[in-house]
Amino acid sequence: ASGPEPARSLFEQPVSENFLAMMAAGVRIGGVKTRPCIVTRSGPTSFRIVLTQGLNRQIRRMCSALGHRVRTLRRVRIMHIRLGTLPRGQWRALTEAEIRPLLAAGTGRRAPQP
Repeated sequence: ASGPEPARSLFEQPVSENFLAMMAAGVRIGGVKTRPCIVTRSGPTSFRIVLTQGLNRQIRRMCSALGHRVRTLRRVRIMHIRLGTLPRGQWRALTEAEIRPLLAAGTGRRAPQP
């Protein structure tokens, strides 16, 4: 896993407490059960999810397996890097403070503090 990846999802139908609990516990997709994750309601038809693994199209596939179709999906953060208002399809250079933990993660050491 590359670290927690928060996202926001929006549906056309209401999201039940049972659905949120099943998402949090992990869902069987493609013959594999996803790892448990953090799921919180953010509105009647929306929720926030923090994944602890990053399977291809994981959120959409998990929701589909539980009978929900995702209308919109917005990634909020990747590991410690907040995406903010970055427009779709755009990129930005990482700051030194964002790069340091990434390099440390590759070596298994803690990032030095500035």
